[in-house]
Amino acid sequence: MLPEISIIIVNYNVRDFLEQCLLSLRRALAHIPSEVWVVDNNSVDGSVNMLRERFPEVRLIASKSNLGFSGGNNLALKQARGRFIVLLNPDTVVQEDTFSSLLRFFEEHPDASAATCKILNPDGSFAVDCRHSIPTPSTAFWKLLGLNRLFPKSKIFGRYNLTYLDENDTYPVEAISGSFMMIKREVVEQVGLLDETFFMYCEDIDYCHRINQAGGKIYYTPQTQIVHYKGESSKANNLDYVITFNRSLYQFYKKHYQQKYIYPFKWLILLGVILRGAFIYMRNVLRKYFTVLMDVAMLNLVLLFTFWLRFEMKGGFSWDSFFSQYIIIHLLTTVTYLFNALLFDMIKQDRFSPEKVLKVLGATFLFVSALTFFFKQFAFSRLVVAMAAIGGFLAIVGWRLLFNRYGAKYSGALEKEFFHKRALIVGDDQETVELLKKLDRQPLAGMKVEGVAAIDDDRIGHKLDAYPIVTSIGQIDEYARLKRVNLIIFSTHNIAYERILETMTRLHDLNVEIKMVPGHLEYMIGKSNIERFESVPLVEIDYAYNKPFNRFIKRLMDIGLTLTPVLILTVPVLFALPFNRQKYFRRQLAPRLGKKFHFLDYREKGLFRSWARLFSVLLGRISLVGAPIQDDPVASPLFYKPGLTGIVQLYPERVARLGNSHELELSYLKNHSLFLDMELLLKSLFRKGRGE
Repeated sequence: MLPEISIIIVNYNVRDFLEQCLLSLRRALAHIPSEVWVVDNNSVDGSVNMLRERFPEVRLIASKSNLGFSGGNNLALKQARGRFIVLLNPDTVVQEDTFSSLLRFFEEHPDASAATCKILNPDGSFAVDCRHSIPTPSTAFWKLLGLNRLFPKSKIFGRYNLTYLDENDTYPVEAISGSFMMIKREVVEQVGLLDETFFMYCEDIDYCHRINQAGGKIYYTPQTQIVHYKGESSKANNLDYVITFNRSLYQFYKKHYQQKYIYPFKWLILLGVILRGAFIYMRNVLRKYFTVLMDVAMLNLVLLFTFWLRFEMKGGFSWDSFFSQYIIIHLLTTVTYLFNALLFDMIKQDRFSPEKVLKVLGATFLFVSALTFFFKQFAFSRLVVAMAAIGGFLAIVGWRLLFNRYGAKYSGALEKEFFHKRALIVGDDQETVELLKKLDRQPLAGMKVEGVAAIDDDRIGHKLDAYPIVTSIGQIDEYARLKRVNLIIFSTHNIAYERILETMTRLHDLNVEIKMVPGHLEYMIGKSNIERFESVPLVEIDYAYNKPFNRFIKRLMDIGLTLTPVLILTVPVLFALPFNRQKYFRRQLAPRLGKKFHFLDYREKGLFRSWARLFSVLLGRISLVGAPIQDDPVASPLFYKPGLTGIVQLYPERVARLGNSHELELSYLKNHSLFLDMELLLKSLFRKGRGE
């Protein structure tokens, strides 16, 4: 029996996306006679081995070289036997009803030669490039200039992507995206193979144009939908894509239009690429360096204010004096801050991390302070240095807080890097429980799981193992809006892809990041990226916590942060000592790796307990950040000093779910640094400030 559908996928180094795509195909093709062809273009990421091990039913063609999209598809087109041919990108996920709906569509529209369905971006928004017109010189130029984005409802500027048409209507179009293209077999036999002179991009436009020239009819239908992860949304800001796409577009015009139109169009394309490329380049630079530019601006404002305040106290601020003597300090501080930001990798990574902010500012003002000591020409008030350092930290962290609160468009990135991202896990089976446990074992991964979204409403208020079910998939958009959730993870094991995609469309206006986890729980698929799960090793001989330098710096931090408050509180404590001497006691803690800890404590909460514990930190009995202070007689197998706060104290719900604190503690010991301690201290203070 011949297959009804032949699926052809060309893969090049996107193994995990491909696996998720094939898992969705298994469901969608369960009751349809079909064959799936995967052409691997000489990938080096283990795609071929994964296919042979996990998908033995797939017909694999392993090419020894990268043949491009057209060349790869042609290898399978020559052997495909289905009544319909589907060209499918590996970074897509289809619904269970995708192919059954399209087969029914072709029965209802016998004049259709090819068709595509609604395609969604990873955030649930509509991918406008899934249907479009054959580009003319004018429509291509409007697209190059970006006018199609500025005026999407215009029939002139929006003609290329047909953005003036309703995405929920069915209608014939001139061209459809090669990421999902379903074609009748007789049309393929009539039109022929894809043109291999198009190595990348525009091969789908060329093929659709040939179908139109052969008298065929191409349709767009929203009856079903798929997700395309690396679609137009991820290419829009890529300068290489703009250049490569428009080079292919010029090749398309050279093939199909008369020679007299080619020469002027060549220069039109070149002008469009230059203008569009310059705009994208400037926008990408601004986005890439936005945080460091804001930091520099805030730092200079704080420095200027401290100079002004200092000179006003001494008799008056003078702009002439400032520019003649102290503008060089601004320049040196700016250059030093930029150098340190580059040195500590805060420009490209961890841009919103308070740990990195503190590190960069500390190094910057340490250098500036050194100048005031050793070079007379830079000598100025050390009070200005101290005020600027403190004010700079508050200002730089403060604008991030405000941006996190009001900058909705970028709040996802901020939540991930500055605070824990608020996450919901969708699913209610054992695989969901295992996923939650894997996430719990990664406390420094930048997310806080708020709870579980069940499949059915009647489970709300119950628990999935030890995890609270706070909403359902039907109410998830309202819950996400109310609780400001910014990450939703779908456990795809027992949830229909149709349900997932329908939910994504409801969430796309909320600026929620959406990820999927396949049944084997090895990775998460998000917007154009893969995040792999890694369990914390149970044995680690050389933890960062045990390094002498780290322990020395940790002790200096304890002394530096407790000395002043202890001295300030000593006077009232001594004054009240005769009245509450009996409430002070020597507290013995549970041993850790055989070592016993004891410190001075107070029986009641309040000022005197704070002094007693800070005094114990100053003496080195305990630390500001460390293991939980507990009297449990059960000895811990992990050694590190008890602390007033710590990773276990910050995440008690994770400890309860995991059954013990060992994995969280191992993570802390392995990744320990001064700035991790500072980050945990800040998060503890923020939580107390919010009353958590």
